[in-house]
Amino acid sequence: MIDTSGWGKFRVGDLFDMSLSKDDIQPKSIKDGNVPLISSGKTNNGIVAYIQDDKATIQGAKTITVDMFGKAFYQANPYYCVSHGRVNILTPKFDINECIGIFVSSVIEKVSDKKYKFDNMCTGTKLAEDIIYLPITSTGEPDWQYMERYMKSIMDKSNQIITDLQIGV
Repeated sequence: MIDTSGWGKFRVGDLFDMSLSKDDIQPKSIKDGNVPLISSGKTNNGIVAYIQDDKATIQGAKTITVDMFGKAFYQANPYYCVSHGRVNILTPKFDINECIGIFVSSVIEKVSDKKYKFDNMCTGTKLAEDIIYLPITSTGEPDWQYMERYMKSIMDKSNQIITDLQIGV
C-alpha cells in the first residue's frame, strides 16, 4: 500500500488540455487497419477495433483518454477516437511517458470511476475541475520521477511473475 498522506492536490485542468474527437466514425464505414479506435469501455485500453479512416483525425500519442463513465487509459500510440462515445482526450502540459501516464490515469480513474455514471456523465468541463492527489517534491510540484520509478517497479514485478509462470517456478 502506498502512503498518500504527503501527496498534493492538483486540478486536472491545470495538468492537461482537454478536447473531444469531432469525428463521427460509423461502424459501416470502418475499414480494417492498424490504428486503434478508442471508445467508451472498461477493458482493452478502450480499444474497440483497429482501423484505417482517411477522413478521421488521428489523435496524438502520449495522451490519456477518459470516457463518459470515468474509465481512464494512457494511450502510448496515435489513435482514432469516436465522438459518440464521449471520450475526453487529455493532452499533458508536462513531459509524460508510459509509466507516468499509467500512474496518473489510474489516479484520475480512482476519482472519476465512482463519480461518473450514466445519469452523470464525465464531460471535459467537469473533469477539468476534478481534484486528484499526486506525490509531490519538496517544492510542491508533482514528483514525476517517483511516479515513474513506482510504476517501473510494479511492471518489473509483474514481468517476473509472468516469467516465473511461463517456466513453471
